[in-house]
Amino acid sequence: MLRNDAIEIWKAGVAAVHGRTLTENSVQIRGSQLSVNEHAFDLDNFDRILVVGGGKFSHFMAEGIENVLGADLAKQKRLSGLVTVPDGSNSHVELNFIESAECRPAGVNLPTDRVLAATERMLKLLQGADEKTLVLALISGGGSALLENTTLSLEDIVTATNWLGLRGANILELNTVRIALSDIKGGGLARAIPVGTLIGLIVSDVPNDDLRFVSSGPTVEFGDPLFPDAKRVLEKFSATVDSGFPATAIERIDSGVPSSGSSANVANVLIGDANVARNAAVAKAASLGYEVLDDILADTTTCDEVADVVVQWCAEPRSSKQCVISLGEPVVEPGENAGRGGRNQHAVLEAIARLIDLSAVGEFCFMSAGTDGEDGNTSVAGALVSDQDILKLTSESAAIDESLKCFDSHRFLAARGLVFDSGATGTNVADLRVQLRG
Repeated sequence: MLRNDAIEIWKAGVAAVHGRTLTENSVQIRGSQLSVNEHAFDLDNFDRILVVGGGKFSHFMAEGIENVLGADLAKQKRLSGLVTVPDGSNSHVELNFIESAECRPAGVNLPTDRVLAATERMLKLLQGADEKTLVLALISGGGSALLENTTLSLEDIVTATNWLGLRGANILELNTVRIALSDIKGGGLARAIPVGTLIGLIVSDVPNDDLRFVSSGPTVEFGDPLFPDAKRVLEKFSATVDSGFPATAIERIDSGVPSSGSSANVANVLIGDANVARNAAVAKAASLGYEVLDDILADTTTCDEVADVVVQWCAEPRSSKQCVISLGEPVVEPGENAGRGGRNQHAVLEAIARLIDLSAVGEFCFMSAGTDGEDGNTSVAGALVSDQDILKLTSESAAIDESLKCFDSHRFLAARGLVFDSGATGTNVADLRVQLRG
């Protein structure tokens, strides 16, 4: 069945970018040398290794570090540290030297009081670093909500984030504002080190792998354009006090100046991204006998556009088993009274709404799911639909239209067995979409 093939292809892509796998593949110990891809560091120059960081799978990255070092070297170099993760993460790892602090509810990508407290502890660890300390910063997607230190109130940070998200701000726009409002984002984690060496091990989930935006760049300086760029975002979405945007956030962006750089020796290294997942998915599709075509969704930016392209492709004649694998996170604008769902489920339901109007559709499957196993405000990764499902939905146009109008795709899809629940994935690089034709 195409449905089973789509799931296998998606899982192959996700497995290739598991946080532990990426870390173990990138960090090597050869004699006294610790290397991270092309960067090498002589461990004889350090008597301590400190690990910090945050993200949806930074605990798996920490596990990878412990595995690469081994217990003897970890003890010799006094390995310790702290990473922040969502609730429920620690049941999947066993760490002996590095603390993994669960700080926010799963599926709620916003900072909490626990995040603030854990970040404060992390900063105190960094302030104790010296020239003999090697700091490894483990940064993965989702860290924007798991690392926070700011003069603004938590309530204002959450309000500003939600306000922009509900109006369709994309990840670059959202994180530009997040950086401007924070003391730890935009290089703040690196600036906390008085002296020494920091290596940022970064797994990207953002377009073009711009490291400034991965988890809002806690080890990467944004540069002089930060506050002007943030101000342009507020202007684009007409963010004013009268519209409900926090006054303190506007004041900080209006008066802010870029921070000075870190006094430590900082090297940021990209150790994985969505292309690794796509390449693995392509290989799996080929092994299953599919002709893998170019990514026809590459230029789509909204769920409507994704659905239009998918439906057009499904309706075209074909002469062989064909597959399209794509990456991307289409912009959605759920509004204040949205129901349950996320961009993946919404895109699939948009496609269903169009597909049931076609007079004839050949054998196909369309799957869209977040590689982190979460989609919007739900705990499922996404959804998938096949031609067999469409046959059962032809009389449900009114219910589909209502679900789309209310941004409530999850309830409709879950009731009909069309959601995809991957469980914990150990990664977060982007949404991975699989289109198949038989």
